[in-house]
Parts: sequence; C-alpha cells; structure tokens
Amino acid sequence: MIRLYAIVSLACAIFSVSSLAQNTPTKVIVYPLEAVIDSGTMSNSQFKKRYPGIDVTEYGLVDEGWYIRYTHERLVYMFGPSDELEYTRELKALLEEIRLSAVLKNSKISSSKVEIVKFEFSALGNS
Repeated sequence: MIRLYAIVSLACAIFSVSSLAQNTPTKVIVYPLEAVIDSGTMSNSQFKKRYPGIDVTEYGLVDEGWYIRYTHERLVYMFGPSDELEYTRELKALLEEIRLSAVLKNSKISSSKVEIVKFEFSALGNS
C-alpha cells in the first residue's frame, strides 16, 4: 500500500511539473545589436554584467526595426533594433556561427534557431 501511494505521489509530482512547464510563458529578453559580437567572445558572467538585457516578456517590443531573434524552447533573445537590414544580416551570420560552435559543445541546444524579424507599429491604427 505504501509503495502504491509513493508511485501515485511521484506520478502526480511529475504531472504537475510538466503542466507547469507547459504553462510557463516564453521569456523574451532584448539586447542591443552590438551584444551579438560580444556574445561569442565573453564568458556568460561577463556578458550578463555588460548586457543585463531588458525583459519584455509581459510588455512586448517598443522599438521598431530589424531584430535578430535567437529562440530555444521557452527562451527568446532579441538583438536590436536596427534600421539597416544588411548590417543585421551580417550580425545574424555571426550569431549563427556562434550558435553552431555552442551546439557542437552542447547538443541540447541543437533545436535553437536564429532568424531576422522586423517589428513595426504600422499595422496598428491603419484601417
């Protein structure tokens, strides 16, 4: 009986943890565009000290322009904004190289991706 209780308790704990993970919103952090360059040369602690980032999870983006978006599971890093698409493409290529190097060291992030997105308010208020 105690063994059955322990199994049921464990199953409930696993279910509640997986439910919590599914209900956890995606965290969105914005960094300046130049942080891409430093992300490949600094340690994690150095990077966080220099670029604390802005958590926009609850509020969304407020600056229009081109962004480089890095996504992995429930985490999104946005680098930007930029008015220059070509420069953004150059930095995206750099971030893809940094990502590939990181994937070779840690295969758990192989599902991550890097892309360029444009954020603008123009769709708001235009009828």
